[in-house]
Amino acid sequence: MDGDKAFSFLKGLFLGVIAGAAAGILLAPKSGKETQEDLKKLAKEYQEKAMDMYAVTKKTLEKKLDALKKAGSKIDESKYMGLVTEVVEEIKKDGAVTAEAAKKLGNQLRGDWDIVKTEWAK
Repeated sequence: MDGDKAFSFLKGLFLGVIAGAAAGILLAPKSGKETQEDLKKLAKEYQEKAMDMYAVTKKTLEKKLDALKKAGSKIDESKYMGLVTEVVEEIKKDGAVTAEAAKKLGNQLRGDWDIVKTEWAK
């Protein structure tokens, strides 16, 4: 299976699992209160996974920034945005996240430029 087909398969599998879990919760013979609790639990799990993925992606980006700093390179906004794009593409290629999740991760990391700029100046 080539990379694109594998990624599409994994993406479809992941979406199928989410849809199945949501349908299972909604169709289970439980009271409304129990169903609400199950949905809250599911939402919390996915939020935690998203935060974990953000932390992993940020750590990868920080390693690349540290390597640049050790090499004596300067960083500007353009270079930083390029690094963010590179890291997000790596994460997408690994199939760790969907394209939509990768886009959100990239947007979050791009928004961190002011923090990185301040840290870099130290």
